[in-house]
Amino acid sequence: MEARSRSVSGSSLNSTGGGIPLIDFNSSREPSPLPYARNRSAAVSEDEDDGFGDDFAVPESLRPLVGQGSLVKRGKFKSIFTEGGLESFLNGTWLGWQVSVVLGIIWVGGCSFGVLLMNRFILWSKSFQLEKFPYPLTTTLIELGITHLLLLFTASFTRTVAAPFRKLGFHAAVAPAYPYSPSIKGKARWLRAGSSGGIAGGGILEFDLKVARQCLPLVIVFVLKLVLSNISFAYAVVQIYTLSRLATVPLTLLLTTLLTRTSHSLSTLSTSLIATLNLLIASIRPGVRVTWESVLAGVSSSLFVALYPLLLVQTHEKLTATLVPHGESLTASEGEDAATAAPGQKEASRAYWRLLHYTSLMSMIALIPIVLISGELSDIRHNCYFLDVPWFWFLCGCGGLGSWAVFISTPLFTKSTSPLATSMLSLPRGTLQLLTLGGHMPVHSWVGVSLCWASCAWFVLVRRGEARKMGQMAMEGR
Repeated sequence: MEARSRSVSGSSLNSTGGGIPLIDFNSSREPSPLPYARNRSAAVSEDEDDGFGDDFAVPESLRPLVGQGSLVKRGKFKSIFTEGGLESFLNGTWLGWQVSVVLGIIWVGGCSFGVLLMNRFILWSKSFQLEKFPYPLTTTLIELGITHLLLLFTASFTRTVAAPFRKLGFHAAVAPAYPYSPSIKGKARWLRAGSSGGIAGGGILEFDLKVARQCLPLVIVFVLKLVLSNISFAYAVVQIYTLSRLATVPLTLLLTTLLTRTSHSLSTLSTSLIATLNLLIASIRPGVRVTWESVLAGVSSSLFVALYPLLLVQTHEKLTATLVPHGESLTASEGEDAATAAPGQKEASRAYWRLLHYTSLMSMIALIPIVLISGELSDIRHNCYFLDVPWFWFLCGCGGLGSWAVFISTPLFTKSTSPLATSMLSLPRGTLQLLTLGGHMPVHSWVGVSLCWASCAWFVLVRRGEARKMGQMAMEGR
């Protein structure tokens, strides 16, 4: 497997590259169903690659954190409606992977833009009976609390509808129902039912010091990313906020090169940097008020925004590895037929839910003393008279809902694409916030916005081509 990974490192779409490989336990333990024994002349043609059910190989390193799809053979249109067909289509076919990536771009990008709008209304706007609520730390804590409650509901919901999820093939999307204990088998696991449930199976207040230490770097980066971003957004106009965070994509390129030894192609470098330059052109406005606090917070947040997707992948990999006892092979999900649950799915799924639980819980724990020290609560108690207005809590609820949507989907999108692709979503979102919140747009801003979108589309086509090339090389056994 290592030889095969090195052979495709130059064209790999995944930015975690050779230094810190993404989780790919399945390929190392059983023969792949992909037709590797093909020569270059038998490779799928350009016209055939986009058809439904094509047997073109989707590299396993590009499949989601909690999915292990198999191929849907050519011409079986009805197979998508059979048991496991939808998951196999999305995670095991070339067309399905493209559909899932496009849906991920729309979902993650749209939800993150929705969170920004809600924060704008809360921190800046005067609407109905409300004055603006210029307390970014408290706003962040409220939204984190709502996110954690929604995570509890989501985990409970997936367990309730586990049967339909498994019929569709999404076995790993179901949250674990019991604490992790390899020694507990069969009916004996019911002895610990009193402490089961919660987000990751260990109860609402599950807290393992070993797991917490593994998640701590990610939590620190996540908290600093949120806090610094919201501080910059609360005290800067949209143009300055956008300008102060322009370093995110260049930093991601640098960090993926230094930390994971990823070699980016010239096309990837040019498209991402040109898109960043065009957003810079669109953001420049004469006579805009600048405060050094907002600029410093925005520039500092760029580093943590760039680090976040990298640490997501690394932390999930560590959590999955600790769930595999030394010397034992990966197993299927509890209660699942080995024929329907891919090896490693149980461990990857539990690691994903652990990642969400510990990141959310520890972030709230870390943010509470920061809010207390900041003095925001004292100011709120003396100056805010609208805390009993339903509209205020409706806006906070919408912000928390958007935060939850971004929180659960960003790890999946990062695994399906790359950390660089996750960072690139900030560029079209930046143009949208200029269009909707930036007021009058001069001519050069319209030009910058148009060229930024064109460059982002070019980036998508370049990465699609690189993924296709990597899939062809995998099929040829190179």
